[in-house]
Amino acid sequence: MWPYMIHFRSRTLAYVAIILIVIYCWHHMFNIENVAHLHSYHLSHVNFKHLLIACVLAAKEGGIEVKKARQSTDLMIHIKGKTREGIDDILTIGDKRSNVVMVNSLLYTIPGIKIVSEETFQSDDMIELLNVEKYLRNPEFSTIPDDIELNIEDLTVWIDPLDATKEYGEGLTHFVTTMVCVARRGEPIIGVIHLPFESKTYWATKFGIDKKLLSSKFSFNKNDHPDQNSSLASLHQNDIRIIISRSHKGDIEKWIQDRQHLYNRNSSGGNQTLRNNVTFIEAAGSGYKTLQLLQGQADIYLHKTYIKKWDVCAPNVMVKYLSIGGGGGTMTTLKGDLIDYSFHSDALIKDGIFATMNANLVKWRDNVINERV
Repeated sequence: MWPYMIHFRSRTLAYVAIILIVIYCWHHMFNIENVAHLHSYHLSHVNFKHLLIACVLAAKEGGIEVKKARQSTDLMIHIKGKTREGIDDILTIGDKRSNVVMVNSLLYTIPGIKIVSEETFQSDDMIELLNVEKYLRNPEFSTIPDDIELNIEDLTVWIDPLDATKEYGEGLTHFVTTMVCVARRGEPIIGVIHLPFESKTYWATKFGIDKKLLSSKFSFNKNDHPDQNSSLASLHQNDIRIIISRSHKGDIEKWIQDRQHLYNRNSSGGNQTLRNNVTFIEAAGSGYKTLQLLQGQADIYLHKTYIKKWDVCAPNVMVKYLSIGGGGGTMTTLKGDLIDYSFHSDALIKDGIFATMNANLVKWRDNVINERV
């Protein structure tokens, strides 16, 4: 009986091994076909609504990977280098996995689309076909016309697979976002900001805006982050509230205060708004800071040091198109220049970022902090 049992188990193991080999080979061949598909077949045009939905789904897929990685015992933190402020520029397994699934999913769903992403790490093992058709009649996208077709050669997708990586590693996950942006001939026309740990997604486009952004309920839970709310509540009503980076701020507070004092000393009368005191709100992540700006929790989003275009492309769309009907939204460099998001443009923005929803505060940029003046 015992030898028979051994023989039976050995044969069973052999069968299992054969099955596993077949499954592996099938999976490998499937991936090869998928990868070949990514590189061999290009669309000439893409439907705008189809593109928007794909971007929203890709941001959510990235968010799933970010959350999964955060639940693991090892984030596999790697230091890529130092920022200009001397802060460690870190990379985690969450960045990598989010990047892979977001890039591959968009390439597979919209073959031939040009993508620029913060991370270069790639793998052929994670490809998600985004089920765009399932959402074409979803009320969330009902404001978007069905008949807009875009030349795919005109388009560039900018991806930030994990914004606020430093805070992600520290467990400050409410700052974390995944972002997707589409530019057409350099002009940003689709922006998606997804907060994976808040389970919230917002988008804006040139041809329609997420209804949630227009709702009076558009706000974070004020009980979630008491440190942030206490600082907002203490602000004087006449102060200009400027939201800045908590980890990449450099000497921005002193720089702004010096320029404000210089303007106040050299000007008499004039626009009182330009003479107001400034109060700083520290936060992390361009996506999070932009949402705070849109909610009226800050008057200006300002970044003085170098920043990459994948950090601000989606926020740029939000600020630009949410202003329709309300007026005044703008995002530029500190010198007042618009940002070109073309595929072959430099990904690095060297002249900082200025964003506001208040047209009067554009004058503050031009008169107080614009170094061309």
